[in-house]
Amino acid sequence: MNKSTPLLVVLMASLLAAAVVFVGVSASRADKGGCPNSHSESGASHASENSAHGAAKQGERGCNDRVATPTPASEPTATPTTEPTAEPTAAPTATATPEPTPSATATAEPTATATATPEPTPTPTQAPPTAAPTAAPTATPPPGSDVEVVEVAVSSPADAIAGVSFMMSADASVRNNGPVTPVVVDTTFVPVLPSGCTATTGAVTVQNTTLMGNLITTISRIWTVTCTIPGSKGFTVTGTALIDPLQPVSDPNPANNSGSGSSATIIS
Repeated sequence: MNKSTPLLVVLMASLLAAAVVFVGVSASRADKGGCPNSHSESGASHASENSAHGAAKQGERGCNDRVATPTPASEPTATPTTEPTAEPTAAPTATATPEPTPSATATAEPTATATATPEPTPTPTQAPPTAAPTAAPTATPPPGSDVEVVEVAVSSPADAIAGVSFMMSADASVRNNGPVTPVVVDTTFVPVLPSGCTATTGAVTVQNTTLMGNLITTISRIWTVTCTIPGSKGFTVTGTALIDPLQPVSDPNPANNSGSGSSATIIS
């Protein structure tokens, strides 16, 4: 850069300063009549009485009679108002509209189905070996006596008169076939009479007859009979021999313990 440039800058600055001073002095001088002008009026109000701007001096010059020409008020320079720079309006940020949360629909809990607990399969227990059946010993039958009624014989008269009593008898032949001997038996006789005839007694038992081994013993019983109706009348008697209940033996063959016989009488 040239060295004269700074000098030129200093010179221009000095000229500007002198111009400012000159303008200020001219503004504060009195006008042509010796009265203070509008620029020096403010200073005159503060001047002393002996000053050129004092009230006495202004009176001698007739400054007080002058009507001050009002200095038009300078229009205030409108200071340009800086328009506020409009802040750029931020574009509205699109706010995502939250999706409505669907209300949870109560789901019915499935009812638990009771599962049958399987019964544990029992472990088959091995059965102990079956012992061979032992043959039960055959019970030895108590000692007995086979009592047998060999024959029953009935006797009545061949003829009888109606209304007149007559005798009827029955003989039972009984034998003990053993093996136990002797044995005591009770023998019962039961007569069966035809219509129109009666007997003094009915069934009769003969107690405690002793039977020896393999020998026939005859046991007898007699009835008194009366028939009121004429005609042929038949009479039957059944004899049964049983071992007495007090005996310590039994009869191995009770089928042959009874027998019967019959007889007839003509009633006139």
